[in-house]
Amino acid sequence: MASEDVIGKLSVRVVRGQNLVIADSLTKTSDTYVVLSYGSQRVTTSVQKKNSNPLWNEVLLLPVTYPTKPVKLEVFDEDKFTTDDSLGVAEFNVTDIYDAAKLDLKHASDGTRVKTLYPVGTNYLGSESHVTWKNGKVVQDLILKLKNVDSGSVVLQLEWVHVPGVTL
Repeated sequence: MASEDVIGKLSVRVVRGQNLVIADSLTKTSDTYVVLSYGSQRVTTSVQKKNSNPLWNEVLLLPVTYPTKPVKLEVFDEDKFTTDDSLGVAEFNVTDIYDAAKLDLKHASDGTRVKTLYPVGTNYLGSESHVTWKNGKVVQDLILKLKNVDSGSVVLQLEWVHVPGVTL
């Protein structure tokens, strides 16, 4: 991917997982980690051993090329001798935070809500999500409900990072 194609960076703080599926029936636990995929890019958190309510609080950085391309999230249970088990999938859009980053917000008061997104059948939101102007940055808090499993959600905090020389 050529650097001139990058329009900005998305800083994704993977905060925590909630009520994740237990994958190891013998130990009644899961060794959980998150994978974010955007195009050909793939970044992962560390593994939280024996925890179905893990606290990662890790920042993963994704260079953004097309704001309409979604970021895919998948939670896994790490296994030593077999293929890692999927504990659910979700997606989120970059469009909302990207559109807010294009606005001239430097005169907006701290905490200004730029946009509110609601959970509907077509998205993975577990609750309302707000794109906010906070401490001079465009941020978005998300709770994503995992699909293809009985339970589980992941809490994320997104932040748009401008790339020097790139005009939105």
